[in-house]
Amino acid sequence: MTTEIKLEEELDVENPLFIEGLAGIGHIGRNCVSYLADSLDAVKVGELHSHHFPPYTIVNDNKTLKALQNDIYVAEAGGRDIVLMEGNAQASSPQGHYEIAYEVLDFTDEIGADEIITIGGYGKGEVVEQPEVFGAVTSEGLIEDYSDMGIQFDHDVGQVVGISGLLLGLGEGRGKKGIALLGETPGFLMSDPKSTESVLQVLEKVLEIDLDYSGLDEKVQESQEVLKKLKNLKGSKGEKEQSQQQSSDLGYIG
Repeated sequence: MTTEIKLEEELDVENPLFIEGLAGIGHIGRNCVSYLADSLDAVKVGELHSHHFPPYTIVNDNKTLKALQNDIYVAEAGGRDIVLMEGNAQASSPQGHYEIAYEVLDFTDEIGADEIITIGGYGKGEVVEQPEVFGAVTSEGLIEDYSDMGIQFDHDVGQVVGISGLLLGLGEGRGKKGIALLGETPGFLMSDPKSTESVLQVLEKVLEIDLDYSGLDEKVQESQEVLKKLKNLKGSKGEKEQSQQQSSDLGYIG
């Protein structure tokens, strides 16, 4: 076995909801689940390690090394137990993605979690002023359940890559239900706090909780300034190309 979940103690949870968010496009999944864990005073109960993670370690601000891993937390929200998994890595191969997904699904079986929420990003390739949250569910009947929570189901998303899609696609065969929440993002931001906030606002409704966004406000402002500069740069480039084209045309006409 090259993938394993190590728990500090046996979990005692009742009718738990499992929420996954890992590093990915805009780091939206990881940012959301990490923010939830902090906001709900979640307790870390275990870790997932795998040889399928990329072959490098993280150098922390204090110059210490940290191996790639996914952390598992337990919290309470909306009158039920919430099991969270967030981390700094996903598998680097198709085989690894499937092996890790099966390991996580076995874990959800063991703790009795029949409902799963996965979180990721959907790159648009352009600046997104007001990020929407796109949804994809394990069965069509669930759309109505989530219809008044700010989730957009009228979209063109054709696939959900990585564990966020596999947990739901494979989990459906085990009788699990759930939804993938995909935050709309440009795709060229290392971390997108604005889209993270949009997804968190949806999770507030799903989990029936209230979150304090003060910890995100500064990061959102910083990201908006970056996007504004990129947009202006793109506009200037377009005007320059147009001017060059006009000059070329005038030269040809004259």
